[in-house]
Amino acid sequence: MNWRDPRRWRDVVLGAGLLMGVAACTWQGIKPEGEATRHLYISGDSAHVSDDRIAAIASPYLDASFFDVDLEGLQSELSNLAWLREVKVSRHWPDGVVVRVSEHEPVALWGDQGLLARDGQVFVPTTGTRPDDLVQLDGPETAGLKVYEQYQALSKTLAGHDVALASLTLDARGSWTAQLADGLELRLGRDELDARVQRFVRYALGDAQARDKLVDAGYVDLRYSDGFAVGGTRAATADQEKGDEQAA
Repeated sequence: MNWRDPRRWRDVVLGAGLLMGVAACTWQGIKPEGEATRHLYISGDSAHVSDDRIAAIASPYLDASFFDVDLEGLQSELSNLAWLREVKVSRHWPDGVVVRVSEHEPVALWGDQGLLARDGQVFVPTTGTRPDDLVQLDGPETAGLKVYEQYQALSKTLAGHDVALASLTLDARGSWTAQLADGLELRLGRDELDARVQRFVRYALGDAQARDKLVDAGYVDLRYSDGFAVGGTRAATADQEKGDEQAA
């Protein structure tokens, strides 16, 4: 081809213009201009957030045309629902929006109102949806997985002696306190938790006379290098805990 020939350039320009015109006409032909998005598709499993709740939140967003739906805004608003762990929103050609959701899987109660999810995230569920059949854990919110893993380790050590762990708390100073299902408090301190619980199992639970003395005891202090101390009464310890909660 002789690119120096002006007629060749004219043909190229006219050809490109014609192609652009065809593309533009085709685009206008398939774009549902001015039509509201009509369909909402919800996928995923959520026991605590109903499809009706999701639809009610999504409804105002569906008044926009297909390409004008604010996907990010809808996703952000749905993500504020406490029980939802993940939300993904996308378009569904030609007139729909898809909402995909997944829910938190709680493994423990956290503090007074929260729940700890399996992935370590702490969240506060909506009123009336907090289960009451989970172990009670507490600590800094960023330490969720650490507290849960420590609970599992201590529970495994105690399980062989028919003792169940009802709660475990990590305070701001890094000190651990556990409570057994019968109300006995174990003061574990900061370090060597497993060794201290093993000592409790061996010398307190493993000896019949020692175990009898724990029936009414309020706490066992295991923060000693070579032993432990038993003190208080079960009722007094419970009253003290109630007082601490009211003071807080």
